[in-house]
Amino acid sequence: MRSEAIMSSYVLNGAIVGSDDATVFDLISKPPIYEVVRVVAGRPLFLEDHLDRMYNSGSLIGYDIGFTRDEVKGFCSKCIEENGIENNNIKLMAVEDDFGDKRFIVMAIESFYPPKSYYNEGIKTTLLDHQRDNPNAKIQHGDYKQRVKDAMEKADAFEVLLKNGEGFILEGSRSNMFYIIDGRVYTAPSTDVLLGITRKHIIRLCRDIGYEVEEKKLHIDEMNSVDGMFISGTSIGVLPITYVDSYVLGSVNNPVIKKLLDAYESMIYKTLG
Repeated sequence: MRSEAIMSSYVLNGAIVGSDDATVFDLISKPPIYEVVRVVAGRPLFLEDHLDRMYNSGSLIGYDIGFTRDEVKGFCSKCIEENGIENNNIKLMAVEDDFGDKRFIVMAIESFYPPKSYYNEGIKTTLLDHQRDNPNAKIQHGDYKQRVKDAMEKADAFEVLLKNGEGFILEGSRSNMFYIIDGRVYTAPSTDVLLGITRKHIIRLCRDIGYEVEEKKLHIDEMNSVDGMFISGTSIGVLPITYVDSYVLGSVNNPVIKKLLDAYESMIYKTLG
């Protein structure tokens, strides 16, 4: 496995290791359980939610992470403090190495936060025929990442939207997807997608500002009825979609999406105090 660690060091089972030392990564060939957590003003955003999902992913595949939540939170704090992280993502990985030893790694990784223009103009997405084997478990698969990368480069797209064999568009490759029809908010059923942390907070936020969210799959044949779409995720928050391949959407001017954008930004500030 290739190391993604940037900055001066990463944390391995609680110990500080220089980022130039990739020995442990050379010993890992299994796909790890992982989470990517956004650090804002030196604080990990929604960390408890990420840990809930990480331990649930372990349960779904029968893997014991081997460290307590308090230990993992300590690893995160150590990584943030040692590297002086103010605004960047950290990646948490739990995996057995090739000798059967449990490894828990926390590292700062390359992070991209969309500029304001992406929110003002919307993004381009492309469809990819793919369905996750275990949608609720967040596991890193190299072959899948390569297919996504190839599709995005071919279409010059910011994100790939996954379409299953029945023609339903369910989620993004690294995001959840919401869509608007006649002023109502929809997203794919929880059983069919990775349960994104930002997704969870957006559903709650929608209800707080007067919109119920219905879990309903979007078929490709319904695209002409869609008034707006957006994706959600750790680094992007609420990001409007203008293009889904040849489909053009008025997402950036959709009143529901505009209201959600403002409400989500306010929620982040309140969460951080």
